[in-house]
Amino acid sequence: MMLGGAPRNTPKEYIMKKLILSAFFLLFGFHCAISQEVKFSGTLETLWGACSPWTDKDTARGRMTLGETSFTGKIDSYFGNSSALVEGSAKYDSIEDSQDFSLDECWLDYTSDFWGLRIGRQKTAWGKADGIDITNVICPKDLSSLAVMTTYEKCAIDAVRFSVNGNQFTADAYWIPFFTPAKLSDAKFEKPESKMTNSEFGLKLSGYFSVLDFSFYGFYGRDDMPFLDYTMTSEGVNVTGEYKRMAMFGIDAAVPIKETVLRMEAAFFPERHFQKSGNFIIEEKMLSAEKLSSASIESFLQRNELSALAGLDWMPESWTFTAQYYCDYVFGELEKLEREKALQQGATLSVSKKLLSDTLELSFSGVLGLNDFDSFIKPAVTYSLSDQINLSGGAYIFIPGPDKDGQYGSYKDLSTGYIKCKFSF
Repeated sequence: MMLGGAPRNTPKEYIMKKLILSAFFLLFGFHCAISQEVKFSGTLETLWGACSPWTDKDTARGRMTLGETSFTGKIDSYFGNSSALVEGSAKYDSIEDSQDFSLDECWLDYTSDFWGLRIGRQKTAWGKADGIDITNVICPKDLSSLAVMTTYEKCAIDAVRFSVNGNQFTADAYWIPFFTPAKLSDAKFEKPESKMTNSEFGLKLSGYFSVLDFSFYGFYGRDDMPFLDYTMTSEGVNVTGEYKRMAMFGIDAAVPIKETVLRMEAAFFPERHFQKSGNFIIEEKMLSAEKLSSASIESFLQRNELSALAGLDWMPESWTFTAQYYCDYVFGELEKLEREKALQQGATLSVSKKLLSDTLELSFSGVLGLNDFDSFIKPAVTYSLSDQINLSGGAYIFIPGPDKDGQYGSYKDLSTGYIKCKFSF
């Protein structure tokens, strides 16, 4: 199989981004020079893991799956109503023998009593779900390694955020001029051209009251995962990818009741693009070639989609319990799509307990797919040697369903036990 796709940036786009980044760092340096306060902090972390001995595949038992050492540094600077932040990381992956250097966040911010403005590379989270994306579509996924996939990491976006703040209401409007796709471990595909008409936009309106918090969301941009197209060649199958437009309208709410919080969230995606199966795409192209037809064969179909979640948080003393039910429904025929069922649903559970004056934490979290009854569970133990040093150990366990592997069960040969050490300063 060949993976196709043009370079991620044309020379013109690369020069423009380099000029913008250089100007931004000059502004950041100037802000630090005149700041009343500058803070430097960071973490040094190492994570090692190996396949669990109970994996079904004999060749996988004991194989190292995690071997990552990372350093993250952050500089905060404050001057009056303005602030600035830059955060970067350097990672070395012993499994792949590769290095990765990234600028995780870099922004300038001004906030007054009534309005605020943030410009630059930034992260934000929408919705009230825990580890499940319903309305949380504004920042792309990080799927580059097992370590980040199991912690639900998100990538930053290059954006301008304008905020209006009231006593009980806030509004955040986002303009995202540069598209950022999901971070994948291998293939890279051509991104949309960087121009004004390809910008993305987001809007969040929130209200905060003693009996209820709620938010409304609107997003118009692109799916962060590519839609794949397959073409038969003399050398095999050529795979290309395209990022399609997407719109989302969402709402969430949280109701506190003493030690308990009830959470609800829903999102509607009108005419969202869904991937056709590779077999259907190739069959349609072969049939079109036999008929000498010049008609274009699309790799997707458009369907309306509705996602929803209901959750419960209970926090008595040093305990924390979180339970969630989520579902996703696609309207219309699914015959040609990769997706097999219109309704997909699941449930999550998370329990943690702090002991020994909060220096020891025992936790367990898991997600169960209710279509195939496959699951992903994460038991863990974390001990704080000091305010700066944490040691932890645990496991990432993928369990297939009784009749079919399912979404989580398909990773069953990656079930991993791990140890981690983290130094913060």
